[in-house]
Amino acid sequence: MPLLSAIREIRQNQYSPIYVLYGPESFRAEEFMALARREMIAPEFSDLNLSVYDCTETGLADILQDAETLPFLGEHRLIIARQAYFLTGSKPPAKVESDPDALLSYLQNPPDYSTLILHTEADKLDERKKLVKTLQQKAKVIPFPLLKDGDLYGWVERQADKYKAAIDRQQAMKLVERVGGELRLLDKEIEKMALYVGEGATITEEVIEMLGARTLEQDVFALIEQVASGRLDRALRMMYDCMKTGEEPIKLLALLARQFRMLLHVKQLAPRGYSQQQMAGMIKMHPYAVKKAMEQARHFSESSLKKLLGILAEDDFRMKSGQVDKRLALELFITQAYAERQQA
Repeated sequence: MPLLSAIREIRQNQYSPIYVLYGPESFRAEEFMALARREMIAPEFSDLNLSVYDCTETGLADILQDAETLPFLGEHRLIIARQAYFLTGSKPPAKVESDPDALLSYLQNPPDYSTLILHTEADKLDERKKLVKTLQQKAKVIPFPLLKDGDLYGWVERQADKYKAAIDRQQAMKLVERVGGELRLLDKEIEKMALYVGEGATITEEVIEMLGARTLEQDVFALIEQVASGRLDRALRMMYDCMKTGEEPIKLLALLARQFRMLLHVKQLAPRGYSQQQMAGMIKMHPYAVKKAMEQARHFSESSLKKLLGILAEDDFRMKSGQVDKRLALELFITQAYAERQQA
Protein backbone atom coordinates (compact mmCIF):
# COMPACT_ATOMS: atom_id res chain seq x y z
CA MET A 1 0.00 0.00 0.00
CA PRO A 2 1.33 3.50 -0.79
CA LEU A 3 2.53 5.31 2.31
CA LEU A 4 0.64 8.54 1.57
CA SER A 5 -2.64 6.62 1.19
CA ALA A 6 -2.13 4.95 4.57
CA ILE A 7 -1.37 8.31 6.20
CA ARG A 8 -4.46 9.88 4.63
CA GLU A 9 -6.69 7.07 5.91
CA ILE A 10 -5.31 7.31 9.44
CA ARG A 11 -5.92 11.07 9.51
CA GLN A 12 -9.51 10.34 8.46
CA ASN A 13 -9.84 7.93 11.41
CA GLN A 14 -9.85 4.90 9.10
CA TYR A 15 -7.56 2.51 10.96
CA SER A 16 -6.49 -0.87 9.66
CA PRO A 17 -6.40 -3.68 12.25
CA ILE A 18 -2.90 -4.59 11.05
CA TYR A 19 -0.06 -2.75 9.34
CA VAL A 20 3.15 -4.41 8.15
CA LEU A 21 6.10 -2.04 7.75
CA TYR A 22 9.30 -3.29 6.15
CA GLY A 23 12.43 -1.89 4.56
CA PRO A 24 15.76 -0.29 5.53
CA GLU A 25 14.53 3.32 5.76
CA SER A 26 13.75 3.22 9.48
CA PHE A 27 13.37 6.99 9.90
CA ARG A 28 10.22 7.19 7.76
CA ALA A 29 8.86 4.04 9.40
CA GLU A 30 9.36 5.67 12.80
CA GLU A 31 7.55 8.78 11.55
CA PHE A 32 4.62 6.61 10.46
CA MET A 33 4.45 4.90 13.85
CA ALA A 34 4.61 8.28 15.60
CA LEU A 35 1.71 9.45 13.45
CA ALA A 36 -0.27 6.33 14.41
CA ARG A 37 0.35 7.06 18.09
CA ARG A 38 -0.82 10.66 17.76
CA GLU A 39 -3.91 9.89 15.73
CA MET A 40 -5.11 6.63 17.27
CA ILE A 41 -4.46 7.19 20.96
CA ALA A 42 -5.62 10.17 23.02
CA PRO A 43 -2.55 11.66 24.78
CA GLU A 44 -4.08 11.34 28.25
CA PHE A 45 -4.56 7.58 27.72
CA SER A 46 -1.32 6.76 25.88
CA ASP A 47 0.20 4.97 28.87
CA LEU A 48 -2.88 2.76 29.11
CA ASN A 49 -3.54 1.93 25.47
CA LEU A 50 -0.11 1.84 23.82
CA SER A 51 2.28 -1.12 24.00
CA VAL A 52 5.65 -1.49 22.26
CA TYR A 53 7.34 -4.89 22.00
CA ASP A 54 10.55 -6.37 20.62
CA CYS A 55 9.67 -9.64 18.90
CA THR A 56 13.12 -11.03 19.67
CA GLU A 57 12.34 -10.72 23.38
CA THR A 58 8.57 -11.27 23.63
CA GLY A 59 6.65 -14.19 22.18
CA LEU A 60 4.05 -13.56 19.50
CA ALA A 61 1.29 -15.15 21.59
CA ASP A 62 1.82 -12.57 24.37
CA ILE A 63 1.77 -9.71 21.88
CA LEU A 64 -1.49 -10.91 20.34
CA GLN A 65 -3.07 -11.36 23.77
CA ASP A 66 -2.34 -7.70 24.44
CA ALA A 67 -3.83 -6.74 21.07
CA GLU A 68 -7.06 -8.53 22.00
CA THR A 69 -7.36 -6.66 25.31
CA LEU A 70 -10.06 -3.99 25.36
CA PRO A 71 -8.84 -0.38 25.51
CA PHE A 72 -8.96 1.18 28.96
CA LEU A 73 -10.89 4.49 29.14
CA GLY A 74 -9.93 5.32 25.54
CA GLU A 75 -11.52 4.03 22.33
CA HIS A 76 -8.55 2.37 20.65
CA ARG A 77 -5.44 0.34 21.43
CA LEU A 78 -2.15 0.42 19.50
CA ILE A 79 0.35 -2.43 19.64
CA ILE A 80 3.76 -1.93 18.00
CA ALA A 81 5.83 -5.07 17.48
CA ARG A 82 9.39 -4.31 16.34
CA GLN A 83 11.98 -6.75 14.93
CA ALA A 84 9.27 -8.96 13.38
CA TYR A 85 11.81 -11.53 12.22
CA PHE A 86 9.10 -14.15 11.52
CA LEU A 87 8.11 -12.15 8.40
CA THR A 88 11.57 -12.61 6.88
CA GLY A 89 13.99 -15.43 6.27
CA SER A 90 15.79 -14.70 9.55
CA LYS A 91 16.14 -17.45 12.12
CA PRO A 92 14.19 -16.95 15.37
CA PRO A 93 16.12 -16.18 18.56
CA ALA A 94 16.54 -19.29 20.66
CA LYS A 95 14.91 -17.71 23.72
CA VAL A 96 11.68 -16.67 21.94
CA GLU A 97 8.98 -18.91 20.56
CA SER A 98 7.12 -17.65 17.53
CA ASP A 99 3.81 -19.26 16.61
CA PRO A 100 2.77 -18.07 13.13
CA ASP A 101 -0.47 -20.07 13.44
CA ALA A 102 -1.49 -17.79 16.32
CA LEU A 103 -1.17 -14.74 14.05
CA LEU A 104 -2.96 -16.54 11.22
CA SER A 105 -5.82 -17.24 13.60
CA TYR A 106 -5.81 -13.61 14.78
CA LEU A 107 -6.02 -12.44 11.16
CA GLN A 108 -9.32 -14.25 10.65
CA ASN A 109 -11.17 -11.86 12.97
CA PRO A 110 -8.98 -9.06 14.35
CA PRO A 111 -10.72 -6.74 16.83
CA ASP A 112 -11.74 -3.36 15.44
CA TYR A 113 -10.76 -1.59 18.68
CA SER A 114 -7.09 -2.49 18.26
CA THR A 115 -4.33 -1.87 15.70
CA LEU A 116 -1.24 -4.07 15.46
CA ILE A 117 1.86 -2.73 13.68
CA LEU A 118 4.51 -5.30 12.72
CA HIS A 119 7.84 -3.73 11.79
CA THR A 120 11.06 -5.13 10.32
CA GLU A 121 14.00 -3.35 8.68
CA ALA A 122 14.55 -6.27 6.30
CA ASP A 123 14.73 -5.31 2.61
CA LYS A 124 11.90 -7.68 1.75
CA LEU A 125 9.40 -10.08 3.27
CA ASP A 126 9.65 -13.84 2.81
CA GLU A 127 6.76 -14.33 0.39
CA ARG A 128 7.18 -18.10 0.51
CA LYS A 129 5.61 -18.13 3.96
CA LYS A 130 1.87 -18.65 4.33
CA LEU A 131 1.81 -15.98 7.03
CA VAL A 132 3.28 -13.35 4.72
CA LYS A 133 0.91 -14.27 1.89
CA THR A 134 -2.05 -13.94 4.24
CA LEU A 135 -0.83 -10.60 5.58
CA GLN A 136 -0.50 -9.27 2.03
CA GLN A 137 -4.20 -10.03 1.58
CA LYS A 138 -5.58 -8.90 4.93
CA ALA A 139 -3.17 -6.23 6.23
CA LYS A 140 -1.89 -2.89 4.98
CA VAL A 141 1.66 -3.69 3.85
CA ILE A 142 3.88 -0.61 3.45
CA PRO A 143 7.46 -0.74 2.11
CA PHE A 144 10.11 1.73 3.30
CA PRO A 145 12.97 1.56 0.78
CA LEU A 146 15.92 3.92 0.93
CA LEU A 147 15.12 7.15 -0.88
CA LYS A 148 17.24 8.13 -3.85
CA ASP A 149 17.55 10.86 -6.47
CA GLY A 150 14.32 12.83 -6.98
CA ASP A 151 12.49 11.11 -4.14
CA LEU A 152 15.28 12.01 -1.74
CA TYR A 153 15.50 15.63 -2.88
CA GLY A 154 11.72 15.95 -2.72
CA TRP A 155 11.78 14.65 0.85
CA VAL A 156 14.37 17.31 1.76
CA GLU A 157 12.11 20.00 0.31
CA ARG A 158 9.09 18.73 2.26
CA GLN A 159 11.08 18.58 5.50
CA ALA A 160 12.17 22.20 5.02
CA ASP A 161 8.51 23.13 4.54
CA LYS A 162 7.65 21.17 7.70
CA TYR A 163 10.06 23.42 9.61
CA LYS A 164 8.52 26.54 7.96
CA ALA A 165 11.46 27.21 5.65
CA ALA A 166 12.12 26.64 1.96
CA ILE A 167 14.87 25.00 -0.06
CA ASP A 168 15.04 24.73 -3.84
CA ARG A 169 15.97 21.56 -5.70
CA GLN A 170 19.56 22.60 -6.42
CA GLN A 171 20.25 23.33 -2.75
CA ALA A 172 18.49 20.14 -1.70
CA MET A 173 20.96 18.28 -3.90
CA LYS A 174 23.81 20.28 -2.38
CA LEU A 175 22.68 19.40 1.14
CA VAL A 176 22.48 15.69 0.31
CA GLU A 177 25.91 15.83 -1.29
CA ARG A 178 27.36 17.46 1.82
CA VAL A 179 25.56 15.52 4.56
CA GLY A 180 24.74 12.22 2.84
CA GLY A 181 21.47 10.39 2.29
CA GLU A 182 20.75 9.28 5.87
CA LEU A 183 17.34 10.80 6.66
CA ARG A 184 17.80 11.04 10.41
CA LEU A 185 20.90 13.22 9.98
CA LEU A 186 19.34 15.22 7.15
CA ASP A 187 16.30 15.96 9.29
CA LYS A 188 18.44 17.39 12.11
CA GLU A 189 20.43 19.50 9.64
CA ILE A 190 17.29 20.86 7.97
CA GLU A 191 15.76 21.73 11.34
CA LYS A 192 18.94 23.54 12.39
CA MET A 193 19.14 25.52 9.15
CA ALA A 194 15.43 26.39 9.22
CA LEU A 195 15.83 27.81 12.70
CA TYR A 196 18.84 29.83 11.54
CA VAL A 197 17.20 31.39 8.48
CA GLY A 198 13.87 32.01 10.23
CA GLU A 199 10.26 31.30 9.36
CA GLY A 200 9.43 31.73 5.69
CA ALA A 201 13.07 32.19 4.60
CA THR A 202 15.09 30.08 2.17
CA ILE A 203 18.00 27.78 2.97
CA THR A 204 20.75 28.94 0.63
CA GLU A 205 24.05 27.44 -0.47
CA GLU A 206 25.86 29.81 1.89
CA VAL A 207 23.81 28.52 4.84
CA ILE A 208 24.54 24.92 3.87
CA GLU A 209 28.26 25.64 3.63
CA MET A 210 28.28 27.49 6.94
CA LEU A 211 26.09 25.16 9.04
CA GLY A 212 26.06 21.81 7.28
CA ALA A 213 27.67 19.09 9.35
CA ARG A 214 30.08 16.84 7.54
CA THR A 215 31.19 13.52 8.94
CA LEU A 216 34.72 12.28 8.45
CA GLU A 217 33.31 9.78 5.95
CA GLN A 218 31.79 12.66 3.99
CA ASP A 219 35.08 14.57 4.13
CA VAL A 220 36.90 11.58 2.63
CA PHE A 221 34.17 11.21 0.04
CA ALA A 222 34.58 14.88 -0.92
CA LEU A 223 38.38 14.52 -0.93
CA ILE A 224 38.19 11.73 -3.50
CA GLU A 225 35.70 13.84 -5.46
CA GLN A 226 38.38 16.53 -5.72
CA VAL A 227 40.97 13.99 -6.86
CA ALA A 228 38.58 12.51 -9.44
CA SER A 229 37.81 16.01 -10.73
CA GLY A 230 41.52 16.77 -11.13
CA ARG A 231 41.81 19.28 -8.29
CA LEU A 232 44.85 18.03 -6.42
CA ASP A 233 45.40 21.28 -4.50
CA ARG A 234 41.89 21.18 -3.01
CA ALA A 235 42.22 17.50 -2.16
CA LEU A 236 45.43 18.11 -0.23
CA ARG A 237 43.89 21.12 1.51
CA MET A 238 40.96 18.96 2.64
CA MET A 239 43.38 16.35 3.95
CA TYR A 240 45.24 19.02 5.95
CA ASP A 241 41.92 20.30 7.36
CA CYS A 242 41.08 16.78 8.55
CA MET A 243 44.47 16.50 10.19
CA LYS A 244 43.96 19.86 11.97
CA THR A 245 40.85 18.50 13.66
CA GLY A 246 42.97 15.79 15.26
CA GLU A 247 41.83 12.88 13.13
CA GLU A 248 44.13 9.87 13.28
CA PRO A 249 45.87 9.36 9.88
CA ILE A 250 45.35 5.60 10.10
CA LYS A 251 41.60 6.19 10.34
CA LEU A 252 41.73 8.46 7.32
CA LEU A 253 43.65 5.81 5.44
CA ALA A 254 41.04 3.18 6.36
CA LEU A 255 38.23 5.39 5.09
CA LEU A 256 40.13 6.05 1.87
CA ALA A 257 40.48 2.31 1.42
CA ARG A 258 36.77 1.82 2.06
CA GLN A 259 35.83 4.43 -0.54
CA PHE A 260 38.23 3.17 -3.21
CA ARG A 261 36.98 -0.35 -2.56
CA MET A 262 33.47 0.88 -3.29
CA LEU A 263 34.70 2.52 -6.50
CA LEU A 264 36.18 -0.79 -7.56
CA HIS A 265 32.94 -2.64 -6.74
CA VAL A 266 30.78 -0.33 -8.85
CA LYS A 267 33.40 -0.32 -11.61
CA GLN A 268 33.10 -4.12 -11.79
CA LEU A 269 29.33 -4.39 -11.27
CA ALA A 270 28.05 -1.61 -13.55
CA PRO A 271 29.07 -3.33 -16.84
CA ARG A 272 27.13 -6.43 -15.75
CA GLY A 273 23.86 -4.55 -15.93
CA TYR A 274 23.14 -4.09 -12.24
CA SER A 275 21.04 -1.05 -11.29
CA GLN A 276 22.14 1.46 -8.66
CA GLN A 277 19.56 0.02 -6.26
CA GLN A 278 20.85 -3.53 -6.81
CA MET A 279 24.46 -2.46 -6.35
CA ALA A 280 23.50 -0.57 -3.18
CA GLY A 281 22.05 -3.76 -1.73
CA MET A 282 25.05 -5.85 -2.76
CA ILE A 283 27.69 -3.56 -1.25
CA LYS A 284 25.50 -2.33 1.67
CA MET A 285 25.61 1.36 0.74
CA HIS A 286 22.98 4.03 0.20
CA PRO A 287 21.87 4.33 -3.46
CA TYR A 288 22.96 7.98 -3.50
CA ALA A 289 26.47 6.99 -2.39
CA VAL A 290 26.55 4.38 -5.16
CA LYS A 291 25.46 6.98 -7.71
CA LYS A 292 28.29 9.32 -6.65
CA ALA A 293 30.76 6.43 -6.60
CA MET A 294 29.83 5.59 -10.19
CA GLU A 295 30.59 9.17 -11.19
CA GLN A 296 33.95 9.05 -9.42
CA ALA A 297 34.85 5.61 -10.76
CA ARG A 298 34.61 6.85 -14.34
CA HIS A 299 37.86 8.74 -13.77
CA PHE A 300 39.81 5.59 -12.87
CA SER A 301 40.50 2.35 -14.67
CA GLU A 302 39.89 -0.94 -12.90
CA SER A 303 43.62 -1.66 -12.85
CA SER A 304 44.30 1.77 -11.32
CA LEU A 305 41.78 1.17 -8.54
CA LYS A 306 43.34 -2.22 -7.76
CA LYS A 307 46.79 -0.62 -7.72
CA LEU A 308 45.64 2.15 -5.35
CA LEU A 309 44.06 -0.39 -2.98
CA GLY A 310 47.36 -2.25 -2.95
CA ILE A 311 49.18 0.97 -2.04
CA LEU A 312 46.70 1.64 0.75
CA ALA A 313 47.22 -1.83 2.19
CA GLU A 314 50.99 -1.36 2.13
CA ASP A 315 50.73 2.12 3.68
CA ASP A 316 48.50 0.75 6.43
CA PHE A 317 51.17 -1.78 7.37
CA ARG A 318 53.97 0.78 7.21
CA MET A 319 52.03 3.30 9.33
CA LYS A 320 51.19 0.75 12.02
CA SER A 321 54.76 -0.54 12.14
CA GLY A 322 56.27 2.96 12.31
CA GLN A 323 58.12 2.66 9.00
CA VAL A 324 56.77 5.88 7.48
CA ASP A 325 55.66 9.36 8.50
CA LYS A 326 51.86 9.16 8.54
CA ARG A 327 51.19 12.59 7.09
CA LEU A 328 53.74 12.08 4.34
CA ALA A 329 52.20 8.71 3.46
CA LEU A 330 48.76 10.32 3.06
CA GLU A 331 50.20 13.14 0.92
CA LEU A 332 51.96 10.65 -1.33
CA PHE A 333 48.88 8.48 -1.68
CA ILE A 334 46.66 11.40 -2.70
CA THR A 335 49.29 12.45 -5.23
CA GLN A 336 49.47 8.87 -6.55
CA ALA A 337 45.67 8.72 -6.81
CA TYR A 338 45.72 11.97 -8.79
CA ALA A 339 48.39 10.51 -11.10
CA GLU A 340 46.32 7.37 -11.68
CA ARG A 341 43.32 9.52 -12.43
CA GLN A 342 45.30 11.33 -15.09
CA GLN A 343 46.26 8.04 -16.75
CA ALA A 344 42.73 6.59 -16.79
